[in-house]
Amino acid sequence: YLHLIAGDKEKVMIPDTFRGEAIPAYIKSKTQLVAYVLERYMGESPISNWEFVAELYCHRFGGIIHNLRQDGYDITTLPSKKRGLVHYYCTSVPSKTSAIS
Repeated sequence: YLHLIAGDKEKVMIPDTFRGEAIPAYIKSKTQLVAYVLERYMGESPISNWEFVAELYCHRFGGIIHNLRQDGYDITTLPSKKRGLVHYYCTSVPSKTSAIS
């Protein structure tokens, strides 16, 4: 269901699938993972903070989203009617996406 990738400092848990689709093998970091799912579901359903934590194992996604915004990603935050639930969607990516490659 998920695989561990040993990096220089720590092991990173990357899920094998998200929303029933395989995560590409080239995804090796949480930043790449967040950028990938935001780009993949751009124009489709937004991604909730719950999905980032429970399904993508990305507990510090807020910092990653902040960095992606600074790198030129246009990421919108939408509050939900459910308390504590927030959705994110990407409306544009920089012309050269360094986060994924």
